[in-house]
Amino acid sequence: MSFNGKYVLESQENYKEFLEAIGVSKVEVANEDMVTDIYQGAYYSITKYMGGDSVTHTFMLNREAELEDLDGTTFKTTVRLEGGKIKIQFPKYVYTAEVSGDKLTEINSIPNGITNKMVSKRQAV
Repeated sequence: MSFNGKYVLESQENYKEFLEAIGVSKVEVANEDMVTDIYQGAYYSITKYMGGDSVTHTFMLNREAELEDLDGTTFKTTVRLEGGKIKIQFPKYVYTAEVSGDKLTEINSIPNGITNKMVSKRQAV
């Protein structure tokens, strides 16, 4: 399934609780109007627009990449594609993303803790 597209947030679960658990204030990362752009080619590019801010992650699968966490710190990790899902190990949680039809489902999971789920709908071109 292709990840390419622009997705607008439709629903979310446990967002505030997730941010509190990883030590980021909701004020720092407002996502009520979150838009996610994904480009899939030789490189993947995921850009999240949240309020007036944005963050872009660019990476190749199975190669080390430098990414930015929600609190603005950078870290190195290897992004994988497992079972059709993008999987990124952040310092405090695991992020997965998968596309089914016109829906993008993103899961942020803290080991032995809170799970945040966001569902976004692909916009027509």
